[in-house]
Amino acid sequence: MFTSLFAGETINYNVSLEYSISEKFKLFKLKNVIKIEIDDRDIEIKAEGFGKSILDENLQYNNLDLSENSLLSTLLVKKIVPDIEDVWIDSFFLIDKLAVKTRFLFSEEIEGQKLYRLDIKQLNKEDVDNLLNKVILDNDIIKIWADKDNQISKLTLMYKNVTYVVYIEDEE
Repeated sequence: MFTSLFAGETINYNVSLEYSISEKFKLFKLKNVIKIEIDDRDIEIKAEGFGKSILDENLQYNNLDLSENSLLSTLLVKKIVPDIEDVWIDSFFLIDKLAVKTRFLFSEEIEGQKLYRLDIKQLNKEDVDNLLNKVILDNDIIKIWADKDNQISKLTLMYKNVTYVVYIEDEE
């Protein structure tokens, strides 16, 4: 039912690559290396420019369940941190209905934004052959920035010592 509300609406996000020593000291930033496009029940992840050296081929996921229990729907469509903080939630799933439990840990407030760490654990121990699920499960750390109403403005995912930043507020 929830996905029908977004029928016909395409959501685009640009992903930048950053390498930093600390939150305030970035060594470099490459803007718009990957583009995420969500259209109804489909997600396409496309490399652009330098991103082609990171992502060998575009990824296409069709006919997805983007209901309220989809973690990707919560983060990228609804763009909200759940009201349940610092507690494991075992009702979420990733692509291909891969069951996971998640925990949104409030860390601190920085310049009016609430910073959360997102922990994700796979509930069953089946092999994961989906690249998007692998990246999400094998990340070093996922951070979420949200306003006082828990509306997400930015997501960062550290994978293999490189930080990928999804700017929610700058969607096209």
